[in-house]
Formats: sequence, C-alpha cells, structure tokens
Amino acid sequence: MNREDGARTGFISRWFGFAGWKAMSVQARVFTQIVYRVFFLLGLAGLLIGHGLIVGDDPGGFTLIAMVGIWFLLFQAMVNFVFIEGSR
Repeated sequence: MNREDGARTGFISRWFGFAGWKAMSVQARVFTQIVYRVFFLLGLAGLLIGHGLIVGDDPGGFTLIAMVGIWFLLFQAMVNFVFIEGSR
C-alpha cells in the first residue's frame, strides 16, 4: 500500500482492515487464518475466564455480546498494526 492508497483508506479500514493479506499466497493465507482464529479463541477464552474469576459469575446476555465484540475489535486492530502496518 503506497501513500496514495493510505490517503484513501478511512479510519475503519486502517485500524481493522487486512489489505496486506491480498499480497500473500493462498497457502500462507490459509495458515494465517488458522493461526488467527486459534489465537482469537485463546484470547477470548482468557477474557471469559478472567471475567469469571474477578466477578465470580459467568457473563451472560449483553455482557457476553459486548465482551466478544470489543475483543474482536481489539484483536483485529492489534493484528493489523503488528503484522500488516508494522511490516512496512
């Protein structure tokens, strides 16, 4: 992504987009997706276990949906900045 492309991308696509994955081969993309999903689930499990230990009760309803949504956005931004933006 050159400067012209960077100027065209908005806040959402810069923070949560995976434009860099288009350049990878199909085999690398499949492996990356598997690793991405495993670490996402491990982080989510850690978040849920930590919540259970601190609060003493399992999250339910809106709390669970909010935790999954916030974790997804944080994880997506972290992966994007470390592996996509950080490699430039």
